[in-house]
Amino acid sequence: MFEKSDKRRLYWLIDQYLSGQINGWTFCNEYYYSYSLEIKSDDLTDIEQSAFSELDKISSRYTDVQEDLFKYPDTYYNEEQLKQKLIETKEKLREQSPI
Repeated sequence: MFEKSDKRRLYWLIDQYLSGQINGWTFCNEYYYSYSLEIKSDDLTDIEQSAFSELDKISSRYTDVQEDLFKYPDTYYNEEQLKQKLIETKEKLREQSPI
């Protein structure tokens, strides 16, 4: 595992989620702590900044609460949307990976 201020943690979190080691809530919470609070944007390449920023938009509005998804359409993202964005992000960052 990596320190929350280490950008390698973001790659690791993506892999942990996609391999089923952590769930959506855990991913989104840990991603927030690292990406939004700890990692300096100067430590990211332009491609990383773009990809992680796009992922942040999805992860910050993720919920698995069906009532919220139903009551507030187009406000939250569900598990499938999160997973799809993580797959896209991983592909986009394939050549950037520091680990």
